[in-house]
Amino acid sequence: MIRNIHVKSFFLLTICATPFFTQAIQNRTADIGTVVTAALCAGGSYKIMQEFPRKIHPAACVGISAVITAMTYYTLHRSTPAGRLKRANHLLHELARHTLTKNTYDNDRAFFEAVQDVYLTDDLPLISAYNHLLTLIPTMHYALSLINKASAEVGKDVLLQEECDASLSRANKFFRNISDGIKRIREHKDYLSQLTIYKESLLHEKQTIAQEQIALAQLQMAHAQQGNTLLKWLKAIFWRK
Repeated sequence: MIRNIHVKSFFLLTICATPFFTQAIQNRTADIGTVVTAALCAGGSYKIMQEFPRKIHPAACVGISAVITAMTYYTLHRSTPAGRLKRANHLLHELARHTLTKNTYDNDRAFFEAVQDVYLTDDLPLISAYNHLLTLIPTMHYALSLINKASAEVGKDVLLQEECDASLSRANKFFRNISDGIKRIREHKDYLSQLTIYKESLLHEKQTIAQEQIALAQLQMAHAQQGNTLLKWLKAIFWRK
């Protein structure tokens, strides 16, 4: 019984301790945390095999230990400056797939030509572009926060600091492009007219959905009434005195 408690404690300690490493840590700390986790898992697996020599296959303990160690390594290294920067660069890569974010336009004409090209099949290209740019802002803010955290935690790693600076410069460029794009769209002469049409279409869509829900509810009530009527007829037939 005591051994069983010790075994459980090893695994609980490993799992519960992981979140405490999610603050500012260095690669060495993450590596040490991973090694400690692997050692705890190995010790726990050994004790389990001693207590249940025939009930648990060794491969199961090895597999569980490997999964826990891998999760610890992944979680800890995500919280290093290099890990934060890697996540930020991944987000910037996703943002760079959007034409209006990646490219800087010197004048309104070039910008709105790009809008027409990107949203060629949309009935309201200005509204589509505007809404799309708005959805990118949270991702942009998160990428900037990761870069700033990585830069603050980088320490004396000059090379990593240079990478942070380069990513920050790229992120700031994307943010300016998004902000300028939103401003240009709002100032376009057709923006308000397209916005009015868009709001009317949303209202019509909401009304349609509401009508469909009412019709569905009425249909369900009708089916329920039919079921009750049928049940009454069956009772009258089979339970007639």
